Amino acid sequence: MTNLAKASIREKELDVARCKGNWSEVPELARKYRKHNPAGVVLQQSALAEYALVRAIEKTESNYDDDSPEHITLHPTVNEELIKDVFEKIEVALAEAQGHEKKYASIILARAYFVVGNYSKCVEALSIDFVPSELPTGYSFILVFQGLVLKGMAHEALSDFDDAIACYDQAVILLSQNSNEKQDQLSNWTEEALYRVPLLKVQLGDKKEALQAFRTYQSYAALWGDKFRINKRAVIYKYFIKLLVEIYQEGIYDPPSATSNEQSTIYTPHTFRIELTGLHKLYEDALIQITTFPKSGEINWRVLEMVDQVMSDWVVLGGGTAAEMRELIEMLRRATHKTFQSPRILRHLINTLITYGDYEEAELALNAYIALVEKAKETKIEDIEKQMHGLLEENEKISSPDKHKMMVETSEQVVQMLIIGSELMAKYMDKSQETLEIAQKAVHWYEDDSNLEDDELLAHALRNVGIGYSLLAAEETDPKKRPELHNKSIEALNKSISLDSEAFESHYQLSLEYATIRDISQAITSVKQALTLNSSSIPCWHLLVLLFSSQKDFQGALKACELGLKESDLEPADSTVDYSTSSALGNDDGDGFFSLKLTQNALQELANGPEAAILNFDKLFMLYGKLYPDFNIITSPNGSVYDAASLRKQNMTYEETLIPATAKPPVSNNSAKSFTEGSISSAGNKDTLGVPKANYTPSIASSRNSASSGPKRSPAQTISGVQLSTVKSATINSPQATLKAKLRRQRASKALIDLWLASASTFRRLGNLEEAQKAIESAEEVDVLNPDVWCQFGLLLFEQGNYTDAITSFYKALSIDNKHVPSMVHLARTYMKTDDLEMAEGLLDSVTKSNGWNCAEAWFYLGKICKVTDRIKRTKDCLWYALDLEETKPVKPFNVLPGCL
Repeated sequence: MTNLAKASIREKELDVARCKGNWSEVPELARKYRKHNPAGVVLQQSALAEYALVRAIEKTESNYDDDSPEHITLHPTVNEELIKDVFEKIEVALAEAQGHEKKYASIILARAYFVVGNYSKCVEALSIDFVPSELPTGYSFILVFQGLVLKGMAHEALSDFDDAIACYDQAVILLSQNSNEKQDQLSNWTEEALYRVPLLKVQLGDKKEALQAFRTYQSYAALWGDKFRINKRAVIYKYFIKLLVEIYQEGIYDPPSATSNEQSTIYTPHTFRIELTGLHKLYEDALIQITTFPKSGEINWRVLEMVDQVMSDWVVLGGGTAAEMRELIEMLRRATHKTFQSPRILRHLINTLITYGDYEEAELALNAYIALVEKAKETKIEDIEKQMHGLLEENEKISSPDKHKMMVETSEQVVQMLIIGSELMAKYMDKSQETLEIAQKAVHWYEDDSNLEDDELLAHALRNVGIGYSLLAAEETDPKKRPELHNKSIEALNKSISLDSEAFESHYQLSLEYATIRDISQAITSVKQALTLNSSSIPCWHLLVLLFSSQKDFQGALKACELGLKESDLEPADSTVDYSTSSALGNDDGDGFFSLKLTQNALQELANGPEAAILNFDKLFMLYGKLYPDFNIITSPNGSVYDAASLRKQNMTYEETLIPATAKPPVSNNSAKSFTEGSISSAGNKDTLGVPKANYTPSIASSRNSASSGPKRSPAQTISGVQLSTVKSATINSPQATLKAKLRRQRASKALIDLWLASASTFRRLGNLEEAQKAIESAEEVDVLNPDVWCQFGLLLFEQGNYTDAITSFYKALSIDNKHVPSMVHLARTYMKTDDLEMAEGLLDSVTKSNGWNCAEAWFYLGKICKVTDRIKRTKDCLWYALDLEETKPVKPFNVLPGCL
């Protein structure tokens, strides 16, 4: 007997169960519905048929891990005999069905055909127009949507790709028209359509439509929850990222907000960065969920693939801020938790840490990398992997060609990493022995692989071997061992050049090595070759300048300075140039450029006298402020003719970005004497100075006579309208500061000290001792523990005839650096003035036998002592050697140049 009220209730309950996918409830609900509505055979049989179909499908498994645009997984087929009852029930339903019910039953029949792999019959069953003009609700809408997706997949299986895409696109349109439907089963079919359509469009080459389809998937995925079909989501993000980068590189990228008739390019790079890095995070989150730490012999190839993709994308992005780089480093570290001793991830981590500037962590990762690849080499893991892959292929346990990729590092990758590692040791860690050892490992690794035929790679490794020997030679105190190290360096560099004569760096390094041993003609030949290959290299121009000056060709050196500075594109140094963002600065943040400017001024003094040189310091201080904006230089309360604020980028500091922000320059007035206006009074009586302890150095300013009529110096007072921070800054001491930031700070500090001391020297040679002391005091404010400061103060005291205090000052310098050659030489000279020849000779003998072997002054003063003590032969030897060194002495020592480019 029909009970329409109860039948309606059961019908709704059945609809809800089907919407939610509660299939276990369907048979009982269908029975109760038919009980109260005996005429409801169509709905009952359709629901039971679908229930049986779902139960059969649940016993099959689909693996989407290997999906790509070229291969999109279809559900596994089921033997038709296993679902015979499904077809029987649908036939019963179709026999009784009319109108919409007949269309809905046809959709279930089409699904049955699809499940057994009869795709033509599936399309045929759906050939009727089953999409009504007025969309239904509940499970009826899901059936309509399901029909479009099934028809699309059937067309796809039959290679009718245009028809498949048409079905998927129509399904997406239905979603937008019926956005209120949010049932679980609708999500399943929605995901199926949205998953397939972007991959299929990529396969067909419709990039812009594919990009939009990927974005649609991403927007719906945000509604599905973090764990819904996460394996398939990982596939989508993988190919979404690949397509996004490809489109951007081709210049056809449109931001997500752009309409079909709008192409926004104003914010495109920024929008692309946001979209791409957001996808990186989603991709990683998906992989983290579906991967576990590998068992012995397993490789998480998907994680390695993701890391390779992200690192490749960062090249396209062109780097990023310090915060972005920190997140990248953390991503790489998280990846190590899903892999087991992966040299590939370590390689990426090392490169990223170096870029970020965390050199100590990079060294630790480098050591781990070397240990892993050397262990793999010892056990011949390549052969083991080949055997394992062969066995797995035989057993058909691996289907994806990606899984057959060798997971060990190639010899080329190892050699490249060792080259990077040796340069890390040379440039940033100041470890000469490690530089050489790692470079030698690179050469040996290359030579052990007979398949490697890359002369440039071997040449680079040999260049680093030469650098390693050169750095060791600079530290060697044994006069017998030092020439051998220089010879080995030259030999390695020449061999490098024979393999790759186009690498300007090798010619530079060879020239620097020849310059160090004072073979000036060979050095000039090599550096000219370097400049022929790279005319914009500031270190190469600086080396040529020093070589010309060593030949006493000061005009030629000045001309080389002008050419080098012109090639750098940083001249003229006017107030409108944004040095901190100029690509011409290269990788040294302006250090080389500033050093060359100081050398230029020293040459101008030699050529034209100190009166000409002193006039340049005004511009040099202004230049310093532009090149080192992150060094916290602020303008004086005294005011300035320069608008400092206009030269500072707002809200940016060096710690916030890998590219230093622009900051306000130091202030300059119209005359050289403005450098010292407002400073303390000239030096008074220094008789109260005492011998310092090794760990304590009173300030130079405190040496003034307390009775001096001049005003006392306070920390807030300024020199030249410039107030300077000291090296004891938050940046240096902050535990978050990278070694890169600390080294940058130290270089900025040294550059400023060099500038103050250069002005002090020029003032001293002009006889203006008061201004010289003020400049030295300003240098002391920057770094009280710089031996050059106390050496200069000693020279000032020597000039005043105050030899006792000069000795004290030189000893202060040596308490900071006991190998400080200028202090030792001038201390010896001061002892000579006080007739303490024995002390002077001991100092000079020590200097000439160690790192002052090439100091002409040391040999000259030693010769004078030998002459006074009637050692004629020794006198001649010393003086002749002093003359040889003096004839090849540059205006600045060659060690002001970088030992490794």
